[in-house]
Amino acid sequence: MNKLRILCLHGFTSNGTIHALQIRSLTDALSKDFDFICPDGPHAVDMSQQGLNSPSTKAYTDYVNANSTSGHRAWWFARDDPINPDTGSYEGLEQSLDYLGNYIQKSGPVHAIWGFSQGACFAGLLTALLSDQLKDHPLRKHLPSNQGSPSAGIFVSGFRARFSQYDSIYAKGIDVPTLSIIGEKDDAVSPERSEALMAVCRSPNVLRHSGGHVIPSSAEHQATVIKFLRENVKSANRESL
Repeated sequence: MNKLRILCLHGFTSNGTIHALQIRSLTDALSKDFDFICPDGPHAVDMSQQGLNSPSTKAYTDYVNANSTSGHRAWWFARDDPINPDTGSYEGLEQSLDYLGNYIQKSGPVHAIWGFSQGACFAGLLTALLSDQLKDHPLRKHLPSNQGSPSAGIFVSGFRARFSQYDSIYAKGIDVPTLSIIGEKDDAVSPERSEALMAVCRSPNVLRHSGGHVIPSSAEHQATVIKFLRENVKSANRESL
């Protein structure tokens, strides 16, 4: 029996290899039934240009370079409009849609989408765009026709896209079961921002933890995620596990 495929999208400045290491305990626990696919974002991040050059950032860069070959990556770069901040854009988003569209076209459809931080925002956008309700949305053309709506979305430290030009993606809601994982002490993505994404989900579930901008890894938290995946991730011709 073929495994169910979960597309996993890393956060800003991470990459697929590093993200796979971050969720290894989860993927090991589910390896019999699920394949977790962790591609690199197509955009390289120059940490110095992003103002990310503190000692702690250098230690993170050393870790990334020691454990992967892709360096720091991103799905897009947020660009504020200097006159009206609400009308900025995610520079590179369409290239990332093309990139993932080609990736899925070659490797096959996925059954759920998981993301962390920027990757969770992207996971929310993708989960909405792939619904039948948005088949005529202008951005849907970047994604392959053989990829139907995923059966679930998992958003860790996720957030709703903050620029008004993306509001149409959320207008009809995310209509599959979702799990939002929210850290009470997250100082990178506030709980309020994660709740704004959860508010457009029609079948929302939430896991709150006492930590910060992390993927919680306690046995209790992992059990909640595993239960959600087993109950909600399915293929078109197969019941959930």
